[in-house]
Amino acid sequence: MVCVKIRATLLLASMGAWAGCSYTPGFDSPNPQMRMMATVQAADSTDPADYPKLVAQLDDDDADTRMLAITVLERRTGTTRGYDYAAPRAEREASVKEWQAWAEQYARQQSVGRSSGSRRGKRKGSERSG
Repeated sequence: MVCVKIRATLLLASMGAWAGCSYTPGFDSPNPQMRMMATVQAADSTDPADYPKLVAQLDDDDADTRMLAITVLERRTGTTRGYDYAAPRAEREASVKEWQAWAEQYARQQSVGRSSGSRRGKRKGSERSG
């Protein structure tokens, strides 16, 4: 019970610090807390454009940011691809590269899907007018 109260107090204090901060949440923010906020916001997002940004966070200098990023990626994709946020950078490197390759392939698949979908839409429109 005491532990829960301490955690709640720390959470409220940190939220107050964020509220008074001039930074806004963003993956590119110089402030690690703002990068973490962007990562938390991406947890419930379905935007595929978030994937490369989340993957980039896996190589962040801040361990908490890395932990949040892999947690969100695992939640959204169902896998960690062997990534360990607490491992030394040299040990994380292979997993980060694997995530980067996955994100690039995913982005290509999404762009192919969007472009083929737009062609179908044009064909339907031309059938109706003709």
